[in-house]
Amino acid sequence: MTTATDNGYCASVQALTESLRTACADPADAIRLLLALATWTPTTQPSTAPIGAAIATLVNAMGQTLRRCALVSLANACAEYEPSSYNDALSIRAQVVQAFDVEILAAADAYQDATYQALRSLRTAVVIDITTRGAQLAALITVTTPVPDSALSLAYRLYGDATRADDLISRADPVHPAFMPTSFEALQS
Repeated sequence: MTTATDNGYCASVQALTESLRTACADPADAIRLLLALATWTPTTQPSTAPIGAAIATLVNAMGQTLRRCALVSLANACAEYEPSSYNDALSIRAQVVQAFDVEILAAADAYQDATYQALRSLRTAVVIDITTRGAQLAALITVTTPVPDSALSLAYRLYGDATRADDLISRADPVHPAFMPTSFEALQS
């Protein structure tokens, strides 16, 4: 039976995870923080006393609520996130799917059918969204040159557009833009 106190607790936990998400200026930071929260399991002290078992049950239920609310906020953060490449979208999708799958399995094992279905639906929506947006982006390739070259000439050689040198610089992080590393990752097109 759900009481007003239960609903207030769940609403408070959801407000906490949403506050964490909105406090992050970059959705990538929100995803990183919420992934950690969505996989967190509280530790309990082993006890043979009945009160110890009750405390462990309560702590586990609180952790479960926190993880599930974090997953909802994680889905919101994923909707705001703009992947930088196809590979980035795949990486984020894999991390998010793993977090969802663990909690979906826990809900199924606990015979929480409504929660199981809700988490599966949310997971599906997140996967479709990230996959659709990521499919429109260029993949990363490894660029290899025999000697260090400038970012401007590499941008022109790779893309026919010297204005894309800034992207190469941000991805390769060279000591100086005139001396790009001989091997680094860049967008395919």
